[in-house]
Amino acid sequence: MGTYSSATRQGAYEPFDLQVARGQVDGHSVVEIYGYSTTVGSTAQGPLWEGLTLSGGLYAYPSSAAALVLVSDSASDNTTRSVVIEGLDANYAPITETIALNGTSNVTTTKSFLRINIMYMLNSTNTGNITASISSTVYAKINAGIGQTQMSIYTVPAGYSFYLTYVQYDASIGFTSSNYMITQEYNKINSGTYNGQTTLTHQATFVQKQETPFGYPSLHLEKTDIQFEVKANAGSPFTVSMFGGGILIKNPD
Repeated sequence: MGTYSSATRQGAYEPFDLQVARGQVDGHSVVEIYGYSTTVGSTAQGPLWEGLTLSGGLYAYPSSAAALVLVSDSASDNTTRSVVIEGLDANYAPITETIALNGTSNVTTTKSFLRINIMYMLNSTNTGNITASISSTVYAKINAGIGQTQMSIYTVPAGYSFYLTYVQYDASIGFTSSNYMITQEYNKINSGTYNGQTTLTHQATFVQKQETPFGYPSLHLEKTDIQFEVKANAGSPFTVSMFGGGILIKNPD
């Protein structure tokens, strides 16, 4: 199919979003991004993920595509338990690999990943902390008992456009506190006319909750690295979670 249309397919009375979620509209799919951290500080903006420290700072991506080394710190995460990795290859094309764990022994993927968008347990919840590394640098982690990564990070695949429709943050700062959270969205485009360009958008402050339902979806071009970042104005550590949602649409051939 050369052109991917956002017209409804299954009747005039079924909501478009429901049709997308059911896989009934060609070239359209739902994207859900979850982030969580208990170590949000006031030094620098940083995305919510398991590797965040009180110093904050950008998430650093692999410099090139490489195989991932997965390991748990619990022997209970043995070969009966598997992890699904969804990410992008050297050309930013979507790739997925399912790999069986081997407890506290390393296991290596057969595919090479340039980006990791999510990892999750396939057939059970993990007992230990599971890390995915390249040359001892951790790029993704599933905390014990959680079952999936919680990274406020997403990279748009090549040949697709991502339309962000909703963002929400929740923080452990009460209304009686003098502290507040500062959020922003960091984008870096890795292709085309705007290759290398970075932008900061959707900057806002909040206390307990911030919700941003977009009146019109926010376009993100192919190969764009997106990081939803947060820091406190003072004090630490704080706990913050976020959710971002939208639709990924395949570009015309």
